[in-house]
Amino acid sequence: MGRGVWNKLLRVDLSAGIVVEEPIADALFRKYVGGAGIGALILKNEVPASVAPLDPENRLIFATGPFQASRIPGSAKFSVISRSPLTGIFADSAAGGRWGITLKKCGYDVLVVQGRARRPCYIRITEGRASIEDAGDLWGLDSFQTARCLKERHPDCSAAVIGPAGEHYIGMANIVVDSFSFAGRCGLGAVMGSKNLKAVVVNGHREAPVHDQPLLTSLERGYRKSVAQAAMALRIDGTVGGLTPGARAGNLPVRNWQEVGWDDQAERIGHPGYARTLKPRPKACANCPVACHRHVAVTFDDGYEYEGPGPEYESLAMLGSNCCIDDLELLVKATDFCNRMGLDTISAGSCASFAMEALEKGHTRGHRPGYPLTWGNGDALMSFLGELATGSGFGGVFSGGIARACEHMEPAAQDYACHVKGLEVPGHDPRVYYNLALSYATGNRGACHMRAYSQISTMGALLPEAGVDKPPAPNTLEGAGRVVKAYQDFTALCNASVICQFMIWGGFGLSSMVEVMNAITGWGMDVGQAMECGHRIFTVQRIINNGYGIRGKDDRLPIRFFQPSAAEPRRGQAPEPFTSSLMELYCQRGWDSSGCPTEETIAALGV
Repeated sequence: MGRGVWNKLLRVDLSAGIVVEEPIADALFRKYVGGAGIGALILKNEVPASVAPLDPENRLIFATGPFQASRIPGSAKFSVISRSPLTGIFADSAAGGRWGITLKKCGYDVLVVQGRARRPCYIRITEGRASIEDAGDLWGLDSFQTARCLKERHPDCSAAVIGPAGEHYIGMANIVVDSFSFAGRCGLGAVMGSKNLKAVVVNGHREAPVHDQPLLTSLERGYRKSVAQAAMALRIDGTVGGLTPGARAGNLPVRNWQEVGWDDQAERIGHPGYARTLKPRPKACANCPVACHRHVAVTFDDGYEYEGPGPEYESLAMLGSNCCIDDLELLVKATDFCNRMGLDTISAGSCASFAMEALEKGHTRGHRPGYPLTWGNGDALMSFLGELATGSGFGGVFSGGIARACEHMEPAAQDYACHVKGLEVPGHDPRVYYNLALSYATGNRGACHMRAYSQISTMGALLPEAGVDKPPAPNTLEGAGRVVKAYQDFTALCNASVICQFMIWGGFGLSSMVEVMNAITGWGMDVGQAMECGHRIFTVQRIINNGYGIRGKDDRLPIRFFQPSAAEPRRGQAPEPFTSSLMELYCQRGWDSSGCPTEETIAALGV
């Protein structure tokens, strides 16, 4: 047995009703680490490109890494991997809570779900055993109701569940963990729904072996204190702290990415209005001293009472500013609705703003809602989300995401369809942080600010061990290929380890990760070897996408992001020269001009 891992995979075949344990060789962990690395390898080896996302033979893979054997800050994360029903390509999504740690405590590193149950079910995993249970009484419940029922049935469990959106195979359906964390992107809740799987419940207390427990305990204690101190601003303000500064910098999306500004409105839905109105409290995932999530218990002036997760930055940006809605109470209701239905708020808000613009410009080919879906109309947004969650009415046109909705629109709508490879762009503008343009364009799951996170280099969160030892200017692509490659490999390593990427704001960077990983595993890796693992993992994910037909032609940015603003603070800015910078990144990654890893790259990485 290795250290930090059990070398065990649990396979559940829902079609056959069979549960089996399988070994995972320690050598595979050394090459792919765990999490989204091991998950990508399993997907590559077991799922041919001919298998559609909602086909029973598609795999839904829940994977932990070595860090889930520790109490290091950020170790509550785990990865979910599959072929996305939203994009049709590789997907991994991460969530927190305590589910990943608890799966590890059950004695397993990875759960692979295949097949389709004849009737609604959930999987229950305890220490060294698993069973398939009837979920007929849970089907149709929202995600919070489902979690509450399961926790009453199985005290002290951690539950990953879907809401009605997943049951209806909505392309942006997510997986809700412990009623406050979300494997939000790429529609993996729809993969669960297609398997008639309502939930996966874990409950265990076994401690995985580690290489050097005294050293690990010392590191855990030290980093818990240093991370808490360094990331105090994130604890105080949460992710919402980025909203008002984002508006001032021109980073906040407004009116489907058409405008800049919105300063006064941003202060109403971000800070200081957010804190004044909602009086949020920090809420933490297991082992985390940062507690970036918010918990809200508030009664609004009209008597509406709410208690639950507070809206995060992305929800406020995509459902709020991008739709020109500055009513915080309405945004709390909209976010709560999405959370309960199991909808990704980034994709949902992006679809709403796209629909508003398409209606305004008359590009919907006669598709019209029975309500006035116009900029700033919160009640209409709620109606749209209700249809989106069930695939009905006008909102149902968007249930497969923006890319598929464009098939029902006039060709001109493509010019403002803000997605990459079918995944809607999150709330960060590459006209402000130019290296984001390359991250979005080449992201293995589509437009994603976290599967490279390269924009943080301009803010001072550096990787000196990987050659990024000073902040690059935000509005230049000079040297961006080298920077983006480094952060792509780093975040691939994070999502394989698995650790929350926010820990870098607490000073827990690349060297810290390797130090802790070695204490857990005894692998004796240096930083270069760890980054090579990240390179290998990113490359395997790209190879999977090449199998789906992804090539350089798909590594492009929405047209809107090459349209500079005429107003400050980003007057005249656009991420150019894009094409030559993209070729620079290809060279850094060892890809040919068509966007495929070369034979030399594949051989050098031992893929």
